[in-house]
Amino acid sequence: MKHTLLTFLLTCLVVLSATAQGTFSIKGRVLDKLSGETLPGATVQVTGNGVNTGAGADGNGTYVVPNLQPGTYSVKASFIGYKLTEQRVTIGTQNATATFSLAADNATLNEVQVVGSLGIAVERETPVAYSAVNEVKLRETLSNRDLPLILNETPGVYATQQGGGSGDSRISIRGFDQRNVAVMVNGVPVNDMENGNVFWSNWDLGDVTKSMQVQRGLSASRIAVPSVGGTINVLTRGIDDKKSVLGRIEGGSNGFRKASLMLSSGTLKGDWAFVGYGSRRVSDGWVDQAFDDAWTYFGNVSKKMGAHRFSLTAMGSPQSHGQRSFASKIGVYSNKKAREMGADPVSNGDRGFQYNPNWGYLRRYRLEGTERVYETAESEVVNDRLNYYHKPQINLNHYWNASDRLFFSTVVYASFGSGGGASPFSTINPDPNTGQSNIQAVFDLNSNAVAASPNPTRQSTNFLRNNVNNHRWYGFITGADYKLTDKLTLAAGIDGRTYYGEHYSEIRDLLGGEYALNTSATTRNFNRDVNTRLKVGDKLSFNYDGKTNWVGGYGQLEYKTPVISAVLSGTVSQIAYKRIDHFKAREVDVDGQIRPIAFGQVYKAADGREYTNADGKRVETDWARLTGYSLKGGLNYNLTEHNNLFANVGYISKVPFFNFVFDQNTGRKLKDIRNEGIASLELGYGVSYSSLKANLNGYITNWTNKSSSSTGIVDGTPVYNNVRNVNARHMGIELDVAQEISRRVQLNAAISIGDWRWSSTGSLTQVNENNDVLIDDKPIYIKGVHVGDAAQNQFQMGLRYEPFTGFYVRPSFLLFSKYYAGFDPTTLLSEENRTDSYRIPTSRNLDLHFGYDARPIRDRYRISFKASVLNVFDQYFITDVPARSVVDPTKVNSLEAFFNRGRTFTMGMSLAL
Repeated sequence: MKHTLLTFLLTCLVVLSATAQGTFSIKGRVLDKLSGETLPGATVQVTGNGVNTGAGADGNGTYVVPNLQPGTYSVKASFIGYKLTEQRVTIGTQNATATFSLAADNATLNEVQVVGSLGIAVERETPVAYSAVNEVKLRETLSNRDLPLILNETPGVYATQQGGGSGDSRISIRGFDQRNVAVMVNGVPVNDMENGNVFWSNWDLGDVTKSMQVQRGLSASRIAVPSVGGTINVLTRGIDDKKSVLGRIEGGSNGFRKASLMLSSGTLKGDWAFVGYGSRRVSDGWVDQAFDDAWTYFGNVSKKMGAHRFSLTAMGSPQSHGQRSFASKIGVYSNKKAREMGADPVSNGDRGFQYNPNWGYLRRYRLEGTERVYETAESEVVNDRLNYYHKPQINLNHYWNASDRLFFSTVVYASFGSGGGASPFSTINPDPNTGQSNIQAVFDLNSNAVAASPNPTRQSTNFLRNNVNNHRWYGFITGADYKLTDKLTLAAGIDGRTYYGEHYSEIRDLLGGEYALNTSATTRNFNRDVNTRLKVGDKLSFNYDGKTNWVGGYGQLEYKTPVISAVLSGTVSQIAYKRIDHFKAREVDVDGQIRPIAFGQVYKAADGREYTNADGKRVETDWARLTGYSLKGGLNYNLTEHNNLFANVGYISKVPFFNFVFDQNTGRKLKDIRNEGIASLELGYGVSYSSLKANLNGYITNWTNKSSSSTGIVDGTPVYNNVRNVNARHMGIELDVAQEISRRVQLNAAISIGDWRWSSTGSLTQVNENNDVLIDDKPIYIKGVHVGDAAQNQFQMGLRYEPFTGFYVRPSFLLFSKYYAGFDPTTLLSEENRTDSYRIPTSRNLDLHFGYDARPIRDRYRISFKASVLNVFDQYFITDVPARSVVDPTKVNSLEAFFNRGRTFTMGMSLAL
């Protein structure tokens, strides 16, 4: 109140002084056009009437240029990375106001907007529900979290860090997991082409992201992408208009350390420009032994040639990190928390919320007779679950202004993924005293195992392996926009992709043994001697390749006036899948009959000719060709200058992912493959003032023939469930509000209320890690059961307060409720077993972010400080209850869960010049 009163009195004095002296001021705000967020530090220049002066925008994006005589002035607003915008302002007998909404001005963003793959939503024009996060908010609030976690302030979004490993986050929108959310980086889809997954550890894009936009529902995307729940558009930095250097150093809890450097050339001679970024990040992890070790690189080179612009972007993040793959019973973490929830205490529990069973201690040795000769003086820590991957991605963009009415754009891209995840060959029992994986016991057993032969050797019966997932992905998107009239624009384009994935398991660590055998009747390599002794790097269990070819087209007709915007779009695509198995017995064509012949076998034909394995060909399925399409339409009507209504409706015929077409054990095409059908309707209302923005919308989505997958445990062995041909209905309402309370205080809030339920029966197939079929196309009874594993209700409130120039404080409160535990379909195999899963208690969390942007030194050097405290009150709540077959999702005593991270902090300093 004191500051408010002082500000009021000072304002009165300025106004009185200006009136007395016959001078006035121009004031206003500078905003990001895409997100509506303020742009602190923007420059405003005023010229005219013999005046050349200016001012900088404060933390609220507000500026004031005083002492101006009556007359007409040119007012220009600029900010690094945005287009300079100019207004003509006339001062008569009172102060004048000029508010600017700046559009980003970098090559990448311009390309992405027109490539046709992205479909950036525009306020009061695009008829979809969306939210945007700009660079300022990312810099102030992301902390050391994965990129999706900042989106929890968006209505309808639920994001968690799952087991807690770096980059292991997952996100759901309107109850649809990220396999059914289209994620794009600079106009290029990044969902895995075989299963739709998004692996956030592949990119550390927080420092190079210019803006993120979340479009909920069918979205404005033109190409056929899995945008059932919505679309996340990540736009990275492009070419700034000035030379700049930005260095950052960060540190925090759990040994978190990060250093980064960014260089921007600005526009050089010959219209060349480049941006380069690199970072190094390490952490011990907030979960026990969930270490993080990553490098990140990003580069963009741009060249303008008349009406053409070319841009080459490359990015990647080679990394490795420890994981916590399986959840535990509540009492294992905390018996106090178990009692609060009504669960029974667990013996040997209270291991802490950071407890991770997926590691253990190992001291290696060799045997000399019966004596152990140790290799090291101390035991080493061995993670039996970890991820390592490197996925460089290269984009070449070209866009061409052929005329005032015709625009062409093309992006050609390539991605080369290599890496995978480590896991035990079979379950490693925990040490009863520590709760950790008893890796030493496995090593001791292997070291003392001696084969009965003239040359005794040690066979490893359990060991660590890598489950490898390499891929080569090439694609292009090309399109054109043609203005038929000043109000009507036609867009059309082609999207082509080809993907080759290699999937196999290889020995990582024999843990004391000299070799291993893989003699399973279903998973061994039938093209190799069954008694072959396998060493580190040798393949076992499974080895197959997947091919995916995709070609599609899109068309869109858009009508736009200041009052009405309408759009009608459609896509069609054909997807072809092929599976190649390297372990199944090679096949020989004998008199028109296909005969599998394993290594060492001989098949004698009727004509007496003998065939062996060497005569055969590897097992390949025929191409499975499936066609999908979509049709979407929307209308936005601006009722007044500040109010608008919008509606959209659409239908998607979605081709199932590769993993839902072929049986993972036999490789055969599954029976009764159907396209998934998604029908959606949405209505919305918006309010937009310079100090207030609010959007209210309601939606209903019906999904037929839905496919999904989950993991579980049967007889101590992990299993994988494939559910097909299930229907679901998702409906709800969403509200988001941004209010400027004063020049120094801004408020934002988000509310969403959902009701998501399964609406039919379906079929279940279940396999174990050796690809043995346990359940084959058995009915499941889930009609009426709530969709689990995502919170259906959400409330968020945030505040940005600037007590003095340059210093900000941003608390953010988040509440999730109506979260039903994920359930395994194997528990609902009869009508009598149909029941809702356990409803998880409401979660509440408060984060606090604050920082200081010092005044520029010599108008050149900018120093900034920032800090974040996550989970200020150190409260613990369940964030994930993954579906597992050993879990009864209706009983709290049976639940296995992951909890949120405890209180952690980060702090950092940056220097820009």
